[in-house]
Amino acid sequence: MKDIRWAWPMLIVGVLIVLPWGCYHVRPHRPLDIVVVDKTVPFPTRIEHRSLYWLLDYLKIVKPDGQPYDRDEDYLGAFPGPEPGDRPQRTIDLTAGAARGADLLYLVDTYGVYEEDLASGPEMKAALERSPKIYGGLEPAEARAVREAVEAGRSVILEFNTFASPTGAGARQQIEQLLGVRWTRWIGRFFHDLSNEEEVPQWMRDNYEREWKQPWEFNGAGYVLLRDDLECEVFQLEREVERIGLTIEREQPVDPLLNEAHDGVAYPYWFDIVEPQARSETLASFLWHVTPGGELRLRERGLPLRFPAVVRGPAGNAYYFAGDFADNPMPDPPVRVAGYLELRKWTESIKLAPSEESFYWRFYAPMMRRLLEDAAP
Repeated sequence: MKDIRWAWPMLIVGVLIVLPWGCYHVRPHRPLDIVVVDKTVPFPTRIEHRSLYWLLDYLKIVKPDGQPYDRDEDYLGAFPGPEPGDRPQRTIDLTAGAARGADLLYLVDTYGVYEEDLASGPEMKAALERSPKIYGGLEPAEARAVREAVEAGRSVILEFNTFASPTGAGARQQIEQLLGVRWTRWIGRFFHDLSNEEEVPQWMRDNYEREWKQPWEFNGAGYVLLRDDLECEVFQLEREVERIGLTIEREQPVDPLLNEAHDGVAYPYWFDIVEPQARSETLASFLWHVTPGGELRLRERGLPLRFPAVVRGPAGNAYYFAGDFADNPMPDPPVRVAGYLELRKWTESIKLAPSEESFYWRFYAPMMRRLLEDAAP
């Protein structure tokens, strides 16, 4: 009788383990022609797009020939050399043919690769200081290719950094018109420690000291806002901003694209400030949580408390993510059990303090899952 009594709990546990695995593996693969552009690949880590490819693997999205997507080869942009620190062994720009033929075109990052990026070699640390460009920036011909993809009815996504340097004015203006946004030239980023010289670039410190005529003497976490090399603001936690200073919020009524995403999710990395133009739709916005002093500083710069994070362009099939959304420090190993996305979304929601991965699991992954489901065919 004892053996029978213990057998039932073990059987239930076994079913709970095997069932999600079985449900995942009976789910069919879905062919989808996806073209990803990532010019910011100085090292084999491919950090700007690896979280996207993890999601493609989890959702069982494969290439039209049925083969899985390879994050190391199945993209356009910069391809690092065989050893960390080597110059790119090849670069591939986006063409009109590739753009028009894709079910989904996703420009993950066009910033590029620079001489000093490669200096760290095996340490694979991107440079904090500016240096000569090896490859990067969205070219006018590529901007035209993006427009042709939108006109052909393809799903198109662009994100930070598409507008800023080294992309030129001609390409930028084409994309602004296509997306129905105006780039204000303001960019920003959260830093865990403003005093850390290995985290905060010297050029950023120089910009602040040049404008404010005083030394950079900040400690602790905070946000840095910049407009070109002309203006610089520093918002420290618990001084100009609250403990969670910047969150992403869905606009009401919630667009179906964001039904499974969450409000109030802390955003932890680079972003830019854009203004929506006629006929574009803002689906989600960044929201500052500031002290009275922080609100005054924003007002003096002419900056809003709430600004677009996810914008749908006038054509209805092009989207702009006003942040470095796909850049995420998540682990690489694949997970192949049903319900994992929902589980991670729940575990992140109950954490006492938001993690850097919270944005990925609670906002980006649910949104991208829907975008990938909606993409043709």
